[in-house]
Amino acid sequence: MAGELLTYSGLVTKTRAMRSRLLKQEDFERMTEFQTVPETIGFLREQESYGKIYGGREEIRHRGQVEELIHNSILEDYRKLYLFGNGQQRKAMELYHPQLQYGDSVPRVEVSYFVDVWKQIDKFSGSQMRKVLREVFGTQIDWLNIMWMYRGKQFFRQKPEELAAMLIPVHYKLKKREWERLLETEQAGEFCRVLAQTVYFKGRDALVKLKDEVSYHKVMGNMYQRICQKYPSSMAPVFCYFYEKEQEIEHLTTALEGIRYQVPAREIRKLILNS
Repeated sequence: MAGELLTYSGLVTKTRAMRSRLLKQEDFERMTEFQTVPETIGFLREQESYGKIYGGREEIRHRGQVEELIHNSILEDYRKLYLFGNGQQRKAMELYHPQLQYGDSVPRVEVSYFVDVWKQIDKFSGSQMRKVLREVFGTQIDWLNIMWMYRGKQFFRQKPEELAAMLIPVHYKLKKREWERLLETEQAGEFCRVLAQTVYFKGRDALVKLKDEVSYHKVMGNMYQRICQKYPSSMAPVFCYFYEKEQEIEHLTTALEGIRYQVPAREIRKLILNS
């Protein structure tokens, strides 16, 4: 335990400092009241986490320009943490890095990426490192598969064989038989009933409650909260920070889009704050 504390103390401290600079709910509430994109850009210039990325460039005035800078900010944070880490920690961060590469505001990762990551985890030394990596990527894989199945059934009426071809062929906490049963369901209601019987909704390790809707971000948020408490001196806080920063960027992009098209403030708040 003492060894892990010493190994991760610098990296976790650096991550904690970055996390303290994430925008708060009141910052987003203030932002939703802005009437123009330049107002929003001016606000971001004042924030410690975004002010430096402008580099004194006064020509940044348009939504597309500022979105590019916002997306680059997470790559800059990644670079700083990467330089701060040791060999094992850098190798772990390299697994996550492809998810930070944005194109049209969407991380471009293929099914093969997750299959390869899952194979790479076993090559890490240290049982705690492997446990954290499996929890982070395994939960993500399970819930990406769950969301793809749910949306395919709910909105596109896709058949099991069509959905199966799209899924990541990796099983973590979602057992193979449960995966197959979810595929076989014909309606979204039946799908949710089967899903409610899995470990994600039941038992000591449940991440969501039966009354909760099928939600990728709720599960991922709860998972990160849990592993950061269980493994405070590990890669968990680093991956948690990347996830929270990605969420912040998504909210900022949504807010900028809403402000540009004069969407009422209350509607923007619903989209980014669920309020």
